[in-house]
Amino acid sequence: MSMKFLSSDITEKEPISIELAAQEDDKQKEYKALLQKCLNQILDAENIIVLAGSGTSLTFNSTEPTCIAPGMVDLWHACRGMNEKIFDDIRKYTHYDNFAGKWDDGRTAEDIELFLSRCDTFLTLEEVSATRLKQLRKFIKDAKNKILEVTDFTEKITNSQSWKDHEKLLRVLGKRQAKQKRLKAFTTNYDLAFETAASNIGMTVIDGFEYSIPYRFNPSWFNYDIVHRTQSSDKSTSYLPNVFHLYKIHGSVDWIRTEQGIQKRRNEKQQGEPVIIYPSSNKYQTSYESPYLDMVSSFLNAIQQPKTAILCLGFGFNDKHINNAITMALRTNPELLLMVGTRSLFDEKGSFNKEIRSLLMNAVKAGDSRISLVDSDFSTFVNQLPDRNKSTPEEDIFKIFQELAMGNKS
Repeated sequence: MSMKFLSSDITEKEPISIELAAQEDDKQKEYKALLQKCLNQILDAENIIVLAGSGTSLTFNSTEPTCIAPGMVDLWHACRGMNEKIFDDIRKYTHYDNFAGKWDDGRTAEDIELFLSRCDTFLTLEEVSATRLKQLRKFIKDAKNKILEVTDFTEKITNSQSWKDHEKLLRVLGKRQAKQKRLKAFTTNYDLAFETAASNIGMTVIDGFEYSIPYRFNPSWFNYDIVHRTQSSDKSTSYLPNVFHLYKIHGSVDWIRTEQGIQKRRNEKQQGEPVIIYPSSNKYQTSYESPYLDMVSSFLNAIQQPKTAILCLGFGFNDKHINNAITMALRTNPELLLMVGTRSLFDEKGSFNKEIRSLLMNAVKAGDSRISLVDSDFSTFVNQLPDRNKSTPEEDIFKIFQELAMGNKS
């Protein structure tokens, strides 16, 4: 097991390999110490922001019997599987193959985002027959529902160990000292991984929804906090330690738009339009509508704050509006720290944004000590996080009763 690491402290100015399972020599000890130095700088920041992409959810596939968390290619096959004849017909008359890239073996890339973008373009321009326009409208609607269906996978997780990475991330970053701000976790994923992991370890999520039923979206809730008072007459208060903010930039599998506003779906009978930004070029336009605008605005504001650290995990920097926000913050916020931890970060043939990779690597090589880069999957990265927070007796009791309730202990 290994990871590649690059920071301005590395004299070689090139990514170095850290062998995690091998016997340590002096060089490896030096490299690991440099990595821990960067991780501790993140943990010491007054504000910590996590930006989580699809790579954080794909980690579930390594512990489950089947690959339950879909990647972009999986979404392609799911949408094509609805009706292969219609899919291939749309592919032909939208001239998808003329715009798609090629894989290493010469085959046309299966890019669901580009495919849906071509559908949107033809639907907007109306340069096809009325029959095909009707077909496109139905396909886009069905594809959106199919994407929702396959990304709503957390209830299918059978192995309790599958949650260990999400739980450790929240446990390490979510417990903040009084002088530090609440952890802000932003994710482009639709699934309920962070909400479920938080529930597993007894953490409270502030996600912009009211706690009364029906759960309506109200962004002012991000301005509230939760405190503990022992008695009603007690004027002293203390902030609950296990609270963090969750912002789902592209929507969620359990959000619906109703006549009474945006709500969380409580059961299958509750009707409403799904609230997600599905992968297409239109996602940049849609991101300027509520609730997405509220999430993006919070992100823009958060990364401009002094003494802020951004931890980008499993995120390939393929969202232009997010990329622009981070690069602007690096130019204008001298106290900003940025650590990127994702798979195949240094791989020229990988899916990580090539322009952003070049920008970040050149900045590090030029001596920008604010940036550090780690080529690693989510699970391996989380295992390197220094766990400073010892569990409290209350948390130990909570875990014991939870395991008893789940039947994990006799």
